[in-house]
Amino acid sequence: MTHLKAAGTQAGSPRQLRSGWLGKDSFFWLALVSVLFLLAELSPELVRMPLGADEIGYIAQLSAHASGVQLPPVHGQGAGLLAAPVTLLTTSLTAVRIWMSVLSAVALFLALFAWRGLRPAWVLALAGFILGMLAITQLSGVQIYPDWWGAVAVLGLAGLFLHAVNGTMRERVVLPLIGLVSLLIVLMRPQNIVFILGPIIIATLLVPGWRKPKVWAALAVGMVLGAAQWAAESGWYGGLGSRLHLAAQEPPSLGLYFSLPYQIRVLSGPWYCPAASSCPGMAYPGELIWFIGLALLAAIGLAVAWGQQTKASSALAAGIALWVVVLYSFLVPFAAPRYILPSLALGAILAADGIAWLVTESGRRTAAAVVVSVFLLVGVVTQRIVLNHEVAAQTSGRQFIAKANALIKLGVRPPCALSKVNSSYIAYYVGCTGTWTGETTSEFFARIGGLSAWRQVKVPPDLAKQVGPVFVKK
Repeated sequence: MTHLKAAGTQAGSPRQLRSGWLGKDSFFWLALVSVLFLLAELSPELVRMPLGADEIGYIAQLSAHASGVQLPPVHGQGAGLLAAPVTLLTTSLTAVRIWMSVLSAVALFLALFAWRGLRPAWVLALAGFILGMLAITQLSGVQIYPDWWGAVAVLGLAGLFLHAVNGTMRERVVLPLIGLVSLLIVLMRPQNIVFILGPIIIATLLVPGWRKPKVWAALAVGMVLGAAQWAAESGWYGGLGSRLHLAAQEPPSLGLYFSLPYQIRVLSGPWYCPAASSCPGMAYPGELIWFIGLALLAAIGLAVAWGQQTKASSALAAGIALWVVVLYSFLVPFAAPRYILPSLALGAILAADGIAWLVTESGRRTAAAVVVSVFLLVGVVTQRIVLNHEVAAQTSGRQFIAKANALIKLGVRPPCALSKVNSSYIAYYVGCTGTWTGETTSEFFARIGGLSAWRQVKVPPDLAKQVGPVFVKK
């Protein structure tokens, strides 16, 4: 560990690499892959996909549509803040999907650009292509969820960190950027201090050459500001102590689990598995073979980097990727591929390294180029099939507006309350308030002024199963 150095570009002088706009280190490749990612996200099925339950929670307090829905206390406000420039102005689903798509494409470009100098641009573009072709990436990029933003932020942060400890970027530029990206990661979820930033924090302690006080300070400023924002908005939940108490009630309870088999199982859909109870069958079992191939490419990339200048950056990428998978596999019983997006993002760097070695330095470069091309083409096609299947399933299951309209026809008007746990996604469209996961009925009514202030509205049994008892203000 004492000899790790965040060395820069592979063989070849900067002039050789950067010659011409189609040179190996040209900006063009990073811009091209980001544009291709944007075009993939702007497909009609993604742009028209209804908001999910968590998305509604993130935008409820930052929306032009008035409602009494609050962000669950355990969550961070980061995803909602990114969407706010649009959600505060309009309720147009298309507008917010396009906005998030553009932001995601720009973020991908910036994250890859942060690695420039650590890899030739064409290799970074290849990593971006691999990451961007994944079905879960394309879906997450248009959604108002924190997972994609944690992934793309830690990808960029790893590059900035390596530049900072190696002295290959000016301090007055790189240190504020490290603080800003760290802040973004914590704003997404306070737990990201451990789940995502943990490996970088540990690396600064274990590697002597990486023990840079200014880098520690930049990381600390970002983390403290992110945690401070979460604490500052605790007034909405009765104070910091109350918010911590409410957050601790949201499942899963703290403990050890082993959800790795489920995390692997959901890669090809269905994309959510309550591993503690049951897990649906795989939609496309054969797709796991492709992911195994991707993992093998990443392993090749890590192996060939071990004797080269890219050793340090590869070790950090592998460490972050493994860290996220291990924590979600042992501390979270639920499985969803969006949870491990940071691992996929850093793993894409390693896979691109593996491909670059196979097609430029291995003994059978021509055969390797053919096999890799077929592998990537198969990935593009099959991942799109998986994406279309999952989008159709999620779209058909999100009939929130129809259920809300049924309540409105029954005369339910704000101020109103839906008391069934996880009914906030319907409550939002009616303008009501709703309960959080883990919140008891008594706690819910205590939060909204007590049961005596409300009267119950009779609703049909089939609708009651969806929303629970419905109340309006007396």
